[in-house]
Amino acid sequence: MWRFVLIFIAVLLSACASTKNDLAILQINSLASENENDGHFKGLEALANNANAEQTKRINIFYLHGIGRTEDPKEPPLGRTFIRGVANAYGLEIEGNTLASRCGIKSDGETETRSEFIEITAGETVTYYTVVPGVQLSLDRLVCMDRQVLRVRPDLEYIVYRIFWDEFFWNSIQMAHVGQDDGEGEVTLLADLRRKYNRRLKDQMVNFGFSDAIMYLGPAGQQIRDAIRGAMCSAALDAEGYSFAKQGNSISAQRACSQASDQFGQANQFAFISESLGSKITFDLMREALTDGRKTIIDKMIAGSEIYMMANQLALLSLGDLSADPVKPAYNAPDAPRPRIVALSEVNDFLTYEINPFFENLWAQRINAADNSKLDAASRATISQTLGFDFVDIRVEFADPIVSVFKDFVDPIQAHAKHVAEPGIIQLMLCGAMAGKQSMGACLAADDETPEDEET
Repeated sequence: MWRFVLIFIAVLLSACASTKNDLAILQINSLASENENDGHFKGLEALANNANAEQTKRINIFYLHGIGRTEDPKEPPLGRTFIRGVANAYGLEIEGNTLASRCGIKSDGETETRSEFIEITAGETVTYYTVVPGVQLSLDRLVCMDRQVLRVRPDLEYIVYRIFWDEFFWNSIQMAHVGQDDGEGEVTLLADLRRKYNRRLKDQMVNFGFSDAIMYLGPAGQQIRDAIRGAMCSAALDAEGYSFAKQGNSISAQRACSQASDQFGQANQFAFISESLGSKITFDLMREALTDGRKTIIDKMIAGSEIYMMANQLALLSLGDLSADPVKPAYNAPDAPRPRIVALSEVNDFLTYEINPFFENLWAQRINAADNSKLDAASRATISQTLGFDFVDIRVEFADPIVSVFKDFVDPIQAHAKHVAEPGIIQLMLCGAMAGKQSMGACLAADDETPEDEET
């Protein structure tokens, strides 16, 4: 994952002892309420359900990364800390090939390549014109998705679909723009001119970081959403029993969604976990589904779902959505429960903006309210109805000081990217909350410590 702050401070002062902060859950707020700290959501364990007369309850989790070189073989694999945290909450040991760092590619120390993966393609080559007349860039392969299975007990199972899009888009689009100045390729003439940590920051902050967000805000953003939509359809097919192998191990986004609409029946509930930019992508494609006037497989998947957004930037990146035309209100079918967005925000994260204050602030502009904290219940209900989601903000603090002598400056990388390394956050996601407090009564998840791990 990318690094966006002064890494060299930690290196230069690494001999100093740091102070570890405990997790503090400061507030769990519901947009629907005028009061603070009374938010609620079910949690992953309660969302798990039976389908087709099965004995085992199952939850399908769609896990989407954010900006950065997620498929870097030198970095820990996407979702590993989350999966280990869930396993540890139930007192389990991870078994099987769950440490594959890149989709469908054998990692060091593994004896075989993962077989349960699929590539989502555009179906036909997509061409983009560049700033140089006559120069075009082409894109065909969009997403690689694999499937991880964690069986908690005979009657409870977590299925995690990990979605990777960064390498395909980097190779097809971004490398042609900024690859000449990165420090990872075979030719590093420009990067070699920099000091060590400036070089690292340029790569992790800009080349493999901000370039993702900038690309997403342009025309390629629609292609990314289409790719993730195709992955959702493919995951729905797999969850119904039409496996990746039956789908052909490679399928176009359009074909996946067409087949899912035709074949999708009764599958287990889906939930969604997104990191950073992935939260914006998830929100946008779900909004498209809720405003397109059609009932599709995507509508079925998100109905009654919970979408856990870690370190979201909806407020910041929505500046790229300003339009001369009004946007459409969402439509939730009367028989389909509204999906709920659960946003986890570390208060010290530079990039995160809490969701409820953002929507409250915008709505206050509409009604010319001087104080957005005084929005009444009717206004709050209208916001959720218009957008198509219920919203819960979880305000947390867990980032540690980089060095003990600088207690007023905590690790911004940890604050942005290490939510699932906190056992308390994993337990909260598993068990849910009621009236602003974690629900513990019927939750099977144990209160054990998660093993230390690095996560991107």
